[in-house]
Amino acid sequence: MKLKIDFEIAQNELAQTWPSFFMLGSCFAQNQADRMAQLGFDVVSNPFGIIYNPVSIQNLLQRMGNNTAYTETDFNQRDTVFSWEHHGDFKYSGVAPAIETSNAILTTARQAAQKADVILLTLGTSFVHTHNNILVANCHKIANHEFEQKQLTFDETKNSIEHSISLIKQLNPTASIIITVSPVRHLRSGIIENSRSKAVLLAALHEVLRSVTNATYFPSYELFIDELRDYRFAKEDMTHPTPQAETYIWDRFCETYFSATTRDIIEHVKQYNLFAAHRPIHSANEHLQKVAEKRNTLQLTYPFLKIK
Repeated sequence: MKLKIDFEIAQNELAQTWPSFFMLGSCFAQNQADRMAQLGFDVVSNPFGIIYNPVSIQNLLQRMGNNTAYTETDFNQRDTVFSWEHHGDFKYSGVAPAIETSNAILTTARQAAQKADVILLTLGTSFVHTHNNILVANCHKIANHEFEQKQLTFDETKNSIEHSISLIKQLNPTASIIITVSPVRHLRSGIIENSRSKAVLLAALHEVLRSVTNATYFPSYELFIDELRDYRFAKEDMTHPTPQAETYIWDRFCETYFSATTRDIIEHVKQYNLFAAHRPIHSANEHLQKVAEKRNTLQLTYPFLKIK
């Protein structure tokens, strides 16, 4: 008796044993980036915060590609200073620190994208919000009546994804590009509306990938919706994957993109992390010494690891 759907994912093994990553996109991308960092990968994720829609991702890539510095006109002043391009976590006490900090982050993000082995985009929704006809990445908890919600058309979504891929190739011609659709559903927009939003993303993305090289699709969305087709894999909000589901999707990602050697190193780092997380009742100093010894051994064996 078969009680779940399983499907094969085409192997797309990366050339590097321990690739570096630059990631933009939804909260699901951020969760997986945090996992990568814990495993010692060199990863830069969402330097300007979580971004959900393809046009806002494109706008950030455009700014990075052109190295367009932030100026006073890029910020809004209310109780705090913020940019419509960035997540709501990025708020400042004044315009001057907003410009200085944002340009410092822009420089760091541009450099990280230029040297990354892999650039990974996670698209969350094809819904967008506009404020006075300006498309925003985040509403910054401002009253809903100030915004208009719009469903991007297939062509608008397709053109945005195409432009993003083109910008990535200009920034970093040798990087492998991975694009995925977040499994997190945006139910506040409505069940039917969420399904339409994801459908437009998926249809546009696959149309683009038919005609580009060095870019692949990883089915995070399908793994959660089909292979993990049970609400026990969803958190209490019934939309976000549980840690168990995130681990399952991560394991499938590893099988798809990492060599046997890479996966073996990941297991060694996992064992170290488990040992380091242990809190002995007695001999705490001795345990810390053993943790340091194991960390040093790992670093000597695999000098490319970014272990904390």
